[in-house]
This record gives sequence, structure tokens and C-alpha cells, in this order.
Amino acid sequence: MPYPREHREHVREKILDSAQKLFNRRGFGAVSIDDVMSAAGLTRGSFYTYFKSKSDLYAQSVARIVCEKQEGANGSGGRYQADQIIREYLSHQHFENVDGSCPMIGLPSDIARSDRSIRQAFGSALRLMVEIFERDMRELGRVAHDRALARAALCVGGMVLARSIDDRMLADEIREAAMTAALALGQ
Repeated sequence: MPYPREHREHVREKILDSAQKLFNRRGFGAVSIDDVMSAAGLTRGSFYTYFKSKSDLYAQSVARIVCEKQEGANGSGGRYQADQIIREYLSHQHFENVDGSCPMIGLPSDIARSDRSIRQAFGSALRLMVEIFERDMRELGRVAHDRALARAALCVGGMVLARSIDDRMLADEIREAAMTAALALGQ
């Protein structure tokens, strides 16, 4: 007897949750399909029922986060939304939450060397962030686009640098400086 549709969606979400945590923690290249399925409490054999490849899994996990962010962005006002995203993105809590963090933080240089579907998913997440920031500054015209790009670069780059060093004081200073600069670009 086949499983109900809800069961299939539940299992798919379980795999995506497992993949997101592992990709964020160890990076795309260091995580195997066996790792993802084991962490989800499943066997490798069922993986291909849900995903074409590991790259497809990564692309879908990034796309899921982009959709969640897009839904959240559509429900609130511009200035608050952009500033709130910056504060949350560069927060101590986001710094500590490696497993549940934004997929754009996880070694962007690895993404640049990965296959097209992964680069496209990464690009979608980045474009969404820029779009939210740009919407916040629309009255500035073309400058808004440049500033939105800079704000996104400060968020991702600030967190990448902060997570790349062992010195927690310096990491906190980097996050705070990136946050201050990103917020100032919205003025």
C-alpha cells in the first residue's frame, strides 16, 4: 500500500533539514548522501526517490530557504524588514547557529567551483537578499541598487570572516562593524 502524500512530503522535509545542517556545518564537498540520509534516520536507497543528485539536494535546500525568506519579506514593511534582516543576519545568535544559518555563508569559494544548479541556487538566495534591501531604498534610484549590493556583501562577508577565525573578540568586532556599515548604507 503506498504512503500518503503527506508522508512523502514529511520525509522530503526531513532530508532537507538534515542536508541543510550538514552542509552548513561541514560544507558541500565534505558531506555524502549517506551522511545526509543517516542523519535523517533513513537509508541511502530512498534518496533518489526524492532527489536526482547531491547537487539537486543542495539546490533545493537553498531554494527552500529563499522561499521562506521571500514569504517573510512580503509580509512586512521595507525599512524595518531590511534593517531587521541585517541585524538578525549579523547577530550573535546567527553566528552561533551554524546548523540553521544562511547557506550563503558556507564557503562561497566552494560554491564557485560547484556545478551550475548549486551556483544558480546560491545566486537566487543572493538576488533575494539584494531585492529586499533594494526595495527598502527604492527612492534613492540607481544608488539603491549599488547600496543593496554592498549591504548584502557586508552581511555575507562579515559573517564569513567572523566564522573563519578563532578569536571571538575579533569575530564579534567584525560582525558589529559589518552591521554598522550595512545599516548606515540604508540611510
